[in-house]
Amino acid sequence: MTIFGFDREGAVCYPQGVKLTGCLFGGVLSGVLGVVVKVLLRILNYAAKVICTFGLYIPMAYLLYGAVLWFAFGFGLFEASVDGRLYIFGFALSVGCAVVITVRKLIVKPLKDYFRGEVIEYDAKRSSPHTPEAPKIYRSRVDRGIIVYEYANRYDLYEQRGNGLALVKTEWKKNKR
Repeated sequence: MTIFGFDREGAVCYPQGVKLTGCLFGGVLSGVLGVVVKVLLRILNYAAKVICTFGLYIPMAYLLYGAVLWFAFGFGLFEASVDGRLYIFGFALSVGCAVVITVRKLIVKPLKDYFRGEVIEYDAKRSSPHTPEAPKIYRSRVDRGIIVYEYANRYDLYEQRGNGLALVKTEWKKNKR
């Protein structure tokens, strides 16, 4: 008996004669391979982020250069000869560059962003008298989580919450109401 191209007695799922067990095996195999590929892509993505964050691309490029020298010219990389010592010195310099990149990305830039208090965006020019006033926007020096919008007559204080800003309060300037 055949229902929708499936022969129950012969366990055939296609007219070409493929067995049902082969269909199930192919489905399971493709599902497992899909999961393996996704896991490998995620691992490669995290490895690339680590390499870029810590500046490890410089020592890796230097090691690749050393591998070319070793395969092509029989160069002794980590030997006590002058050539080997020069290669080790260059490798130490490349590791030093990676350390500088790491310190800059993980320490200097976050501290610079933390202590930055200058204007984020400001458009002082008004195209017409009916155009709304563009505020000066900056971080509060007292509380780093507060963003200040300064207008001619008031200060609007906003707090960073998630991906947006929430109005905390409005402080009016003296004699500007």
